[in-house]
Amino acid sequence: MSAARKTLKILALIYFVLGIASLIMGIAGIATGKLESTYGSNAMLAAAVIIAKGVVDLVAGVAGIKGANKPSQVDGAFKLGIVAAVATLAKAVLTLPALGGSAVNIGAFVLVVYDLFFVQQAHAVKAENKDRL
Repeated sequence: MSAARKTLKILALIYFVLGIASLIMGIAGIATGKLESTYGSNAMLAAAVIIAKGVVDLVAGVAGIKGANKPSQVDGAFKLGIVAAVATLAKAVLTLPALGGSAVNIGAFVLVVYDLFFVQQAHAVKAENKDRL
């Protein structure tokens, strides 16, 4: 297994854990109403984005693991990584004070870098597979 495939597999496992955490945060935020302190009037939209991000992360994690094991299937991980980056940006934008949020979510902006690194690794595995054929 190449270094790109190993890295993709590790990133995919982290994605899987992040997906579970996002789902728990979103569902708990809806149940307890604690998202309103961070997201203000956009709390329900934020909960929907967090839950959607969790689902995308879970699916991207599974696709990344499959793509690392069988490089011909890495295209799904590549596309889902892009969707995850867009969802993370949406989550980050919802916290901006101009949109009713209470603070800038630096963590979400950092996660965008992680999302893009995942996409880059999936692309590297895809290119490596193309060269191999």
